[in-house]
Amino acid sequence: MSLELPRLSHAAFIADLSPRERSLWRIALTLVAGLLGGLVVGLIGGLLALLAIVVATGGLKGGLQSLLQGVNSLVSEGGATVRGALGLLSMAAATNVPLAATFIVIAAMIAGRKVSRYVTTAPKIRWRLLLAGLLLSFLIIGPGLCLAQSLDPHAPPAPMLNLAKDWPTRIGYAIACFLLLIPAAAAEEILFRGWLLRQSAMVTRNPWFLMALNGVLFSAVHGIGAPSELAPDPFLTRALMGAGFTYMTLRLGGIEFSTGAHAANNILIVLFVEPLTLKPAASSGVSIDSLAQDLFLLVSYVLMAEAVARWPLLRRWSGADQVPDLTANVAAEHFS
Repeated sequence: MSLELPRLSHAAFIADLSPRERSLWRIALTLVAGLLGGLVVGLIGGLLALLAIVVATGGLKGGLQSLLQGVNSLVSEGGATVRGALGLLSMAAATNVPLAATFIVIAAMIAGRKVSRYVTTAPKIRWRLLLAGLLLSFLIIGPGLCLAQSLDPHAPPAPMLNLAKDWPTRIGYAIACFLLLIPAAAAEEILFRGWLLRQSAMVTRNPWFLMALNGVLFSAVHGIGAPSELAPDPFLTRALMGAGFTYMTLRLGGIEFSTGAHAANNILIVLFVEPLTLKPAASSGVSIDSLAQDLFLLVSYVLMAEAVARWPLLRRWSGADQVPDLTANVAAEHFS
């Protein structure tokens, strides 16, 4: 395998921006219509999920009053129980997925693009590439995360073991986390790496700028409604994650691999670190240890993407070899 660094500035994923996609008024229209439409649909989806959870757990036995009490009870649990944790995960997925789907459909209509173009440059979605992102993240990131938790004397017990007291419930909790967090991760990836990355390339194709901008915006948006996420340590962690996901998308020509890696990160957290909760997280500040962990995460993401791109067997199996090989001249025609 060659050790030559990839020319990410000529990545196929950002090499075919059309004049419509570079139109400022169309970008503004996409943001306004896409966000408004997405927020409405996402809010409806979240409310329906909330009501479905309450009804499924007996919230209608006493009429409307018991329904409202069930909603208050679920919210007040704040992820401290299996029901509360899965309830919050369900509401997050039921909100984010419709929001992202609505936004990207509106964006595709305004830009005159197929929705699939915001997912991959391959002829079809590469599900094996998503699976590769999941598995490699579990194998490379998982052991380090679990080791760090076990060595931290202040770390809380793993949610998978602490929330549920029997193994059938624990296994059910784990399965639900997989089913909910993979589509939730896909929703964020199609917004940030699918649409935002392509639109950012309208300004420059410099990969370092794109990685930094996408990472910062990715982290900043997570602070909306959750000021604790804007503290230096979680902000830096998420920004570097966003930069890593951007590298994966540019390198492999789509968001499939980054979706798998993104989902794996979230699954590992809710299984072994902390459940999804409404309580603000306490910030411990940026330290040498936290910085080392963040850099390890970023380097691991880059190396995982390179392994898929360079290892012939893995490249063929995952479908990474289906991305068109655009030359610098072809790419330059789209950015002239």
